[in-house]
Amino acid sequence: MLAFVLVIGLVTALPLAVRPASAHRLVTVGEYELTVGWKVEPAVAGYVNGLDLGIQHRFSNGTTVWVVGVAGNLTAVLTTGPKSVSKALEPQADRDGWYTFDVIPTRVGTYTVRLQGTLGTTPVDVMVPLDDVSPASDFAFPVADQPASDLQSRLDAANAAIAGLQVQLTLAVALAVLGILMAAAGVMMGRRMSRGPRKEP
Repeated sequence: MLAFVLVIGLVTALPLAVRPASAHRLVTVGEYELTVGWKVEPAVAGYVNGLDLGIQHRFSNGTTVWVVGVAGNLTAVLTTGPKSVSKALEPQADRDGWYTFDVIPTRVGTYTVRLQGTLGTTPVDVMVPLDDVSPASDFAFPVADQPASDLQSRLDAANAAIAGLQVQLTLAVALAVLGILMAAAGVMMGRRMSRGPRKEP
């Protein structure tokens, strides 16, 4: 019974001990294991986020320690499409071995981070894909009302289209009336000509 309780306790506590989320990626560089992802997941365009980088040293004897004090040894370049920016890494508060930089991803889509430098005597140069950044509309509730200026612009465009249709309709009616008048004049001229005096043989 006691063993069963211990197993249940471990299973319950395991999700709390696992850090970070499954969306993070693990990269092995020599004896070091890098855990890389967004600090806030899912990442949403227009909102503050940052890199979530954990570094562990896995020794050959099986022991593992979090690596501290290496922020200055690594550089990070965040890239999306043709755009890239270099960011300085800073240690995260109250999380030994974890590093970050702040950023507001403004564009929806795929981002990657390139980490370069050294860990001890081990050179580091890895490109790690991050989870795609989603549009804020995917999570917005309730849907924001359109600004009055946008509504007025649409109304103005609709009024302009209506005015254009009215002009076309007026022109079409005028042409139709003109056609009817010309046809009537032709008929009348034909009748007059048919009623003219006939020459006797």
